[in-house]
Amino acid sequence: MKVLGIETATSVCGTAIIENGINYSERSFKAPYIHSEKLVSLVESVLADSKLTTQDLDGIAVSIGPGSFTGLRIGLSVGKGLAYAINKPLICACTLESLAWNIIQEGIAQEGDYIIPMIDARRTEVYMALYRYRGDGFEEIVMPCAIVLQKLGDLIPDKGSVIITGDGADKFQAFLQKDPPVYFPRITIPIIEKRLCRSFTVGLLGERKFLQGERSDIASVEPMYVKEFYTLMKTQHLQV
Repeated sequence: MKVLGIETATSVCGTAIIENGINYSERSFKAPYIHSEKLVSLVESVLADSKLTTQDLDGIAVSIGPGSFTGLRIGLSVGKGLAYAINKPLICACTLESLAWNIIQEGIAQEGDYIIPMIDARRTEVYMALYRYRGDGFEEIVMPCAIVLQKLGDLIPDKGSVIITGDGADKFQAFLQKDPPVYFPRITIPIIEKRLCRSFTVGLLGERKFLQGERSDIASVEPMYVKEFYTLMKTQHLQV
């Protein structure tokens, strides 16, 4: 099957064509406030690279958030328009889960590792989630939420390796270095090139969801706008 992946949740604006888990074409820009200007041309570029038309697609996968409110609206609007025009399914992929899949695709995570994708929110906040890598998928331990950096340490598992990814990792790293906590040696933060959002993994995640029978309602689906809240999640799930 052929899936078009669309990523606009952060400063990265990108598109990709995925077929049966293979990345056939991927184009992206990294700059703020260009999504409305560049997204449609990026879609056209990856289709041309792959020698496809929109009618050849089996589905459209869109990064649904959390992230930039404006970017998410642009990406979802284009995804909805394409899916409606060609009468193909729309599949929404959580941006944080897609970031976690980047780490798997890069071969950075090992079985049982924890992955915390972070997206810079505002001031001292990040959007985040906590997953544990389980072979062919993830166990979601903390669902997507917005949190202040001072409270993030409460969610770090008591044991095990922790990989932090996403553009919010820089903010958290700077915070950690001021007064390194006891869990600091267990934290890995890959280089920035391996931490950015990618349309490839949005498409890859969309393909998985498509095969599992997941679809989004084009008329009613909205971006995932995570409200600002903090819930202490130090549960038995984290004490491993």
